[in-house]
Amino acid sequence: MELKLTLIDGREATLPRPNMKMWRRVAEYDEQDKSGWPISKLMVEHANMIAEMFGLESADDIDPADVLPMYMEAAGYVIGVANEKLKKLPNAEAEEG
Repeated sequence: MELKLTLIDGREATLPRPNMKMWRRVAEYDEQDKSGWPISKLMVEHANMIAEMFGLESADDIDPADVLPMYMEAAGYVIGVANEKLKKLPNAEAEEG
């Protein structure tokens, strides 16, 4: 499974299935306390994470209006990969309830 997003200037980019290194990198970034970060740092760091996830050389060409929603979608995909097979376990429904 891959995630396709319109990334820069209307071009579509594909985020391949993440490996453990990428999953760990996104999880560690998400776990950071960002409450004291100014918006400029938050936007730059989110854009850098997008570039890293998609294998881009730079985040400079990403539209600022796309940074937050794009990060949420891409990071959600990366983190969610870890749970996809858990839903297929025989007792997954019983354990949830």
